[in-house]
Formats: sequence, structure tokens, C-alpha cells
Amino acid sequence: MAVRRRTLIRVGLRSLALVGAAALAVGTVAAATFVPWPDHRIEAPSELVQPAESRQLRVCPGPFLTLGEDAAAATTASSVGSASLVTAAEPADAALEQVPLEAPENPNAAQDGTPVAIAAEPGGVDAGMLAGAQSQSISTETLGGFAAAACGEAVADVWLVAGATNLGRSGIVLLSNPTPVAATVDVRVSGEAGAVDAPSALGIIVPPGSQRVLSLAGLAPNLVSPVVHVTSTGGAIAASLEQSTIVGLAPAGAELTGATAAPGTTQVIPGLVVPQAGGVEALEDHADGDDFPAVRLFAPGNAPVAVSIGIVPESGAGGTTLDVSLEPGRVLDVPLGVLDAGTYTVRVEADAPVVAAARASVGGSEGQTDAAAPSDFAWTVATAPLLDSAVVAVPPGPSATLHLVNPAGADAQATLRLDGQERTVVVPAAGAVSVPLGGATSVVLSGTQGLHAGVSFDAADELASFGVQPPGPLDSPILVYPN
Repeated sequence: MAVRRRTLIRVGLRSLALVGAAALAVGTVAAATFVPWPDHRIEAPSELVQPAESRQLRVCPGPFLTLGEDAAAATTASSVGSASLVTAAEPADAALEQVPLEAPENPNAAQDGTPVAIAAEPGGVDAGMLAGAQSQSISTETLGGFAAAACGEAVADVWLVAGATNLGRSGIVLLSNPTPVAATVDVRVSGEAGAVDAPSALGIIVPPGSQRVLSLAGLAPNLVSPVVHVTSTGGAIAASLEQSTIVGLAPAGAELTGATAAPGTTQVIPGLVVPQAGGVEALEDHADGDDFPAVRLFAPGNAPVAVSIGIVPESGAGGTTLDVSLEPGRVLDVPLGVLDAGTYTVRVEADAPVVAAARASVGGSEGQTDAAAPSDFAWTVATAPLLDSAVVAVPPGPSATLHLVNPAGADAQATLRLDGQERTVVVPAAGAVSVPLGGATSVVLSGTQGLHAGVSFDAADELASFGVQPPGPLDSPILVYPN
């Protein structure tokens, strides 16, 4: 029995020890909730690395094309003359190389030329300070107008907001691959009724150093308001969109449109030139044709989008605002109302990302009885904000004008060097200015951080424009966290 009692005592003592230890642990945890832990942080080591400069490239789309010029080859895209190409760089005396791309689908390439890649070797040109642009007057029995375009960067994602494929309109999507790697390209088209089912536009192979052309009407026939989204894997692509119009039997305009700004809740369209007073009442339900100012909007999301459109003269006086609702996946052309002749900034504010571009026309109307009266139209794209400096190439054309828009709340002072001559302009807060370029072939800009820019051309029967887009981020510094 004594042995049993000692065993029970030992067991009891052990139990009491365990209970005490548990109580102590609980007390320690409880105390930890009231006693502050030492505040000590260690930041992960990092280093800002500037990538080695790569070879800079800009791609010019090449001469204007037309489908079916040869009745024996109705789907062949033949060029109709040559484009005038201008390059610009900073420093101005940098060595630039012009590399023609293959254009196997154009039987006139040998005489009219092909797309061109403008190249600058690493270290030869300041980062992002390379530009090119082209222009061309077109005049045949079936084509007429003036087209101008900036030479763009090859990228993996492009939005083209322009064109039409309904009666009298034709369009061509130009896909240029300046890289040494084949590109696999998907071309997706949306219109006023929603997405277009076009399986043949998916998985298109664009060989390295070459251009492919696609008939927009072949992908999406009878569209009034197309928006084209081009994506690529492998090689990068420079994409642009041609549009030509015939009214009756007479040519009624030609345009070559480059990329618009990526989807965003704010879009700025600088330098919309309206050469002659007129238009269609805002929000008109049955506004057909190309001969009135309008803005094209598309929301790529899955929900309705509320949009406010501001139309402000560059003079700063007056202005109107339109409120519209976008259905998801459907393109909407919105007439901008009856406008006085002049130049306007169009600003789009939306509660979800949208893409945008605006259209205007000159010289005649679709209701005219004189079918020989000349006419032309232009698409003015939305642009992304510029960096602190930029260079612009200016091809030949009538009344070339640079437009600068300042969306900020304070005045901006920009310096312009036109063919060696320097001047300073003040761009007012929430305002814009126009700078006639005369015969300048290049403009070097500084002090332009956050500004938007475009170049326009207009005459009695010619109209064109292109946006000045900032360079891509490939040469931007990268924050690296080493292991």
C-alpha cells in the first residue's frame, strides 16, 4: 500500500507540474498580446538597373494599297504610288538605317516601295528619340485623298479605331513584323452589333522582316463602326488600318490610321481639325456617312460604361459636353454636334476603360449632286501622355500643324526646335495650342511631360492627321531584387 501511495503522490506531483507549465504558457501568450513586440523591419535589398540600350526601331506602313485592282486577282493588295518618308532623331546627325520589309502580297512593291523599318544602333540615338512619318496623295479612278501616318513601334498589343466596310467603304489591316522572329497574330474585330466571328483572323503567321495584309471587309463585312484589336506572340507587330471611300462613282477620301491609346478611363484626342462648319445634331440616332464630326468609342469590358465627351475649341472659348452609355462589346459612333470650323480637343471620361478616335471630313458631302467634287476625311486618334522630351518627323503635306494639349491644372512651358530654330510655347492649363510647322521636317520637343500631341494636315480637299505617341517602356530603368 505504501508503494501505491508513493506512486499516486508522484503522479499527482507530475500532474500539478504539467498544469503549472500550461498555466505559465497561457500566461506568457496572454502577456505577449499586451506587451508590444520590438518594431524592426528589414527592407529587401534592391538596385535600380538601367537595361543595356537595344536597337531602336520604328516601322512605316508603306505605300497605300488597294484590293482588286487586277480583275484576275481580286484579293491582291496592289500599291497605288509611293509614300514620301521622313525620319528624325536626337541627336540630329545620328546614323539611321532604313531597312525595307518584304511585301510579298504587293505585285507593285518593286516600283512603289515597301514598308520600311527605321533603325538606330544602341548608343546612337537618345532613348525614345527616334521618329519617322510618311504621307501620300492618292488619285485614281477609284481612290482619292491624302493620307499621313507616323511610323510606329512594333508591339504585342495594338488597338485600331477607324474604318468601315459598309457600302462604298473598304479597309485593309496592315501587319508589319520588323523583328527576326515570326509573329503569330490574332486580329479581333468588334462592331456596332458586338464581336465579329472571324476564325480565319486568328493565328496568322507574319514571317520575320515582312508585311501581311488583310481585307477588313473579308473579316467583317458591312460594318459601319469597326474597332480592330491586334495581338501577337513571338515577333512584335506594327499595325495600321487603311480606309477608302467612294460616293456614287467618285472617290471620297482615303486615310491611313495608326494605333490609338490603350484602353483607359481617360482619353485625350488632340488636334481634331474641322475644316468647315456643320455636322449632325449630337446623339442623332440615324447619322450615316463620313461627312460630319464624330467620335468612335468602344468598351472592351463586360458591363455598361458611362461616358462623358468634352469637345473644346483650341481657342479655349466655349465647348460642349455629351453624356452617353456604352454597351459592353459594342462600338458606338457619336456625332459631335454642329460645330464651327476650327480645331478641337476631344476629352473622354469613362467609369471603365475605353478606346477612342474622332473623325472629320472636308470638301463636299454625301448629299451633293456634283459627284466630281473632291472630298477627304481623317481619323484623329487618342494619344498617351508624352515624356519630358520627344521628337516628331513631319512628312510633306498641306498646312502641317503640331497640336499640344495640357490636361493638367497648371500652365506648361514647352520648348520646340524646328529644323534647328528654337522657340518656347506656353500650353495653358486644361487647354491647347497649335504650332504651324511651315516646311519643317522635324520637331524636337522638351518640357512636354504629361502633354498630348498630334500633327494635322488640311487643305480645300485634303485632310489627314496622326498622333504623337510616347516610346514604349523597353528602355526604362528596372527595380531588381536579387536573391
